[in-house]
Amino acid sequence: MRYVFRDDEGTITAVYAQPQDFATEEVAPDDPELLTFLSGQGEQDFLRSYLTATDAELLRIVEDLVNVLVEKNIIMLSDFPEAARKKLVNRKAVRKRLQSVML
Repeated sequence: MRYVFRDDEGTITAVYAQPQDFATEEVAPDDPELLTFLSGQGEQDFLRSYLTATDAELLRIVEDLVNVLVEKNIIMLSDFPEAARKKLVNRKAVRKRLQSVML
């Protein structure tokens, strides 16, 4: 979800990845009004900040995809360069540890 700030006319004027004191209205990432705002903004800095705000979400999707492909033996961890392999293994260990702490 994204959090928007609207002006007095109800037009979206800012978007945030996290709720703000002044921007608590949630909208879906594919909300037509949000997409119109993003495409009409035209400022590269704003569009980059939107992409940056969604990078963590996309990273998690990619990480989950890699895990599924490894579990199904479609790819092997050994197919990845050593540095990538270490990062994947470390992140999996941290997630496992976090889950055990949360239970």
